[in-house]
Amino acid sequence: MLYVLEAGGMFKLATIGREGMVGVSAVLDGTPVTSAAMVQGETDTCYRMKVDSFRREIDRRGALYELMTHYAQALFGFVAQSTACNAVHSVEQRLARWLLMARDRMGSDDFPLTQEFVSMMLGASRPTVTVVAGTLQRAGLITYHRGRVSIVDSTTLEAASCECYRAATDLLTNVTAETRGRDGQDRRDRQDGR
Repeated sequence: MLYVLEAGGMFKLATIGREGMVGVSAVLDGTPVTSAAMVQGETDTCYRMKVDSFRREIDRRGALYELMTHYAQALFGFVAQSTACNAVHSVEQRLARWLLMARDRMGSDDFPLTQEFVSMMLGASRPTVTVVAGTLQRAGLITYHRGRVSIVDSTTLEAASCECYRAATDLLTNVTAETRGRDGQDRRDRQDGR
């Protein structure tokens, strides 16, 4: 998810994958936020829903409402964490974090990636991205060739990242874990007649 500036530049707000949604402002009140979404990798399944239908379901205050409000809170935390990360951590740490997050969102260690795209995501110049990606490749953490990156050593790549990877991942994991836990409890309650 990208924020588009008046002059045409853009910067990354968040990386959204299988656990999330684009258009989270519809959860709150339906007012669109000035942002754009860019698909980075391939996906097997993507669902779309008209805002009016979505809002009717959200207004029922059922399971979808609960899941989406928790996701909106986690996404806000994710954006805050990313903002702090961009302010204080090195480009190498941010690239390592970003690669791990992209891997998690796409569910694959191998995905398409251009240096132009990474430089936009990190707010760094292409030459800087070239140097940092080369450092990670020489260390044996990734391979990078012709617009495709493969994560070779995710454990060491995570160590090269900053604490922001784990913090942001925990935010998003907790949303799905809490929802699965509540859903399981609700099911047990219905089975027990509660």
